[in-house]
Amino acid sequence: MTNNSGNDTNKPSLITGMSLRGFGLAFSNLSLAVMFVFFAFANLNSFLANPRLSVLLIVVVETIAAIFLIIRRNPDETGHSWQTWTTTTCGTFAPMLFRPVEASADLLLGDVFQVIGVVMQIAALLCLNRSFGLLPAYRGVKSYGPYSWVRHPLYTAYVISFIGYWINNQSALNAAIVVFGSAFLVMRIYYEEELLLKYDDYTRYSKRTKWRLLPAIW
Repeated sequence: MTNNSGNDTNKPSLITGMSLRGFGLAFSNLSLAVMFVFFAFANLNSFLANPRLSVLLIVVVETIAAIFLIIRRNPDETGHSWQTWTTTTCGTFAPMLFRPVEASADLLLGDVFQVIGVVMQIAALLCLNRSFGLLPAYRGVKSYGPYSWVRHPLYTAYVISFIGYWINNQSALNAAIVVFGSAFLVMRIYYEEELLLKYDDYTRYSKRTKWRLLPAIW
């Protein structure tokens, strides 16, 4: 009788805690998605004023990312240190400072880089599906498609896209974003793998897939 009473007493607290966590995660997902949509909208306005492939591709990929942020599954574990928050925030939002150079025209080389980068981003996002996230987190291991080539193909795609965007929009600001954005992506990889390597399935995956970012380099 006492045990049953104790269990009943704990249930509301447990349910409330789970509800609050679920609400917090849902709010976080929606807030991040809204930020990605705003960035896509800013580039959409630029595209409508001056139609350019480089700008349209940004709109497409940011919209896809926003969708997956809304529907992603909850993680089993997430890293919340100040280092992970700093590198994630800077690595995620630095590219949102990219600004089109209206007077410039797209170059073939820049378009090629951006198309390759965007196609890789879409492929990686589709592989991740509901496992897409920003902070270091464990949502299972994906090892097929581009994840069979390198362990962080989405970041590889980002770097390629950064370079392509700068080629088509050459300015000191955009060049600085390429450098610092790429540096923060590298730091994010270190913090993500610090968490992921706790799990046996990721450890086995890391032994099969040797390269983190660039095949035959790193």
